[in-house]
Amino acid sequence: MIKYFFGLLLATSFLFNDKLYCQSNDSLNTYSLDNIVVTATKFEIDARYSPNRIEIITSNQINNSNGNRLADILNNSPAVYIKSYGSTASLKTISLNGLGAEHTLILINGVKINSFQNGQIDLSLIPKENIERIEIANNGISSIYGSEAVGGVVNIITKNSNHNLFDNTINVTGNAGYGSFNTSRFGVSLSSRTDEFNFGVYYSNEKSDGNFDYYFNNGLERILKKRENAAYNLQDAGINSQLIFNSKNRLIFYSAYSFQNKQVPGIETGTPPSKTEQKDKNWNNIISLENYFTERLILKTNFNFQNNLMNYEIKPVIQSYYKNLVTSISPELNIKLSDYDILTGYSFTYADLKSNEVENKSRRYQHALFISGSNYVINDLKLFASFRVDHFSDLKKNAFTSRLGFNFKPLEKIALNLRANVGNNFRAPTFNDLYWKESGNPNLKPERSFNFETGFLGLFELLIPIQFDFSFTYINAKDKIIWLPQRNFLWSPVNVGSSETKNFLLNLSYNQKISEQLELRFNSGINFINSKKTNESFQGDPTKDKYFPYLPLQSIKLGVMIDYKNFGIHLFYTHTGKRFSDFENKKSMNQFNILDGNITFDLSMLGTKTSLKFEVNNITNTDYQTISGYPMPLRNYFITLSINY
Repeated sequence: MIKYFFGLLLATSFLFNDKLYCQSNDSLNTYSLDNIVVTATKFEIDARYSPNRIEIITSNQINNSNGNRLADILNNSPAVYIKSYGSTASLKTISLNGLGAEHTLILINGVKINSFQNGQIDLSLIPKENIERIEIANNGISSIYGSEAVGGVVNIITKNSNHNLFDNTINVTGNAGYGSFNTSRFGVSLSSRTDEFNFGVYYSNEKSDGNFDYYFNNGLERILKKRENAAYNLQDAGINSQLIFNSKNRLIFYSAYSFQNKQVPGIETGTPPSKTEQKDKNWNNIISLENYFTERLILKTNFNFQNNLMNYEIKPVIQSYYKNLVTSISPELNIKLSDYDILTGYSFTYADLKSNEVENKSRRYQHALFISGSNYVINDLKLFASFRVDHFSDLKKNAFTSRLGFNFKPLEKIALNLRANVGNNFRAPTFNDLYWKESGNPNLKPERSFNFETGFLGLFELLIPIQFDFSFTYINAKDKIIWLPQRNFLWSPVNVGSSETKNFLLNLSYNQKISEQLELRFNSGINFINSKKTNESFQGDPTKDKYFPYLPLQSIKLGVMIDYKNFGIHLFYTHTGKRFSDFENKKSMNQFNILDGNITFDLSMLGTKTSLKFEVNNITNTDYQTISGYPMPLRNYFITLSINY
């Protein structure tokens, strides 16, 4: 099967990446890339002219994907690998460029949501109802965003956050669904738009027994079992609003609340799982003020408040709680000149963690100054530069980062853009690293890395217009924080780790509206990841020069989307290649191939749109794991009925 799909990849030259599709001009018989403005690098920039690869997951792709959480959407990107510990509500983390979740910055409308406690974010906490599009910026951008932006940046753009003029409309949408494992879901949303004000509110509730089928090898035979202690209840609510005072001033408000009450089955050992429960309450608020003094002088100020609470309990042994509070303000001034674009700003963040597992001094005042600029040296050569300094009160250290890049279009009549960027990046130690009771190390310093990326984005006509997007990324990381056993038999973090990553990513795509009633998208991507540990934790360390566990050495993703009139069929294939489950690379995990798909049908009548969606996950009933000991569901389905008025 792998050879077949690899041959299909080369023969068709398509990509799962709908970000910049082609348009034809019959009179000239030429093709050009679409100009799509993105904000993942803080600038509003045409994605064609960025110094780094940027992938856009559009609202159409989001609506046509399977699943209802952020991890389900990102899993279709060829650049992303999702580490999943089970079904919908289980922990799901991201890997970009062969690095960990703590090295990938996650933003909502440009505001950081990574936890100061562990540097990560559980992707299962974010529902897709409120997501308009997603921007994935490749490679490190600490010179703009600071800590965690080492492997890349994922920016989630919420609905009603754009600045277009709206017609006077009111929309109400209700949906209900049912599927495998006694999973039920319902939601409702309301939005209203005028020329001066718009808002949207939503609420959803999902429940499931979580008792999916899977195979367990007890050493003698494979036996079919049901996952125990895996039930969950997810509730999400939120509001987006935008108030346009006049043509020069506007206010945008975003607030989202998520409550998850779930059982945690843990690793499969063949014995009944412990009675483990976890409750997450997350409340995130963002206020953005935008002042357009002139067309060339714009001030944007973001205010953010986060209140995140987690209770983790293994009855009757462990009862842990973690309350993370974050408050930040970041004014940014954008100066737009004819050939120059300058963005400078200041950021202040206060973070505080209260927990029975860490010391009481877990708090941080973080100050940062940055400046970023771009200019056209000549018409087709654009240069980029950015610099940033961060100060951390608890570390009593500064972090200086910088980046240089360019984008060059060498041929006037051919849609081809060359790009490259180079810079240094960092990750600050987390509260867990510094202040974990009896084990934390308050003397840690930030991890640091040297990053380089190069590649091209082009459009060529090979019988049909095909978009090529190739990137090579190199990351050399030093002072990585590694937890090692100490003489007191406790594990403690130290700055001794180093790694080297070489990542090749080839994306090709085709997107064409064949007629008024037929649209076809065929997409594919192949990713080769070489991410190794390069240090010795002790003399003769057998883990030196070994691949990091759970990262596939290669992956292939294909997507086919066909929409005809009111009917749609969408298929998604993933091949996950060889991986290791240990640091010495002695234990390899099975490669696996997953095929998901859905069928949609829309009916419009009397101002009401009714949609029916039938999803099937793991169509081939594959037995697989992404993390050793955490089985994934076999074939399962979900049906959703939506009514929009």
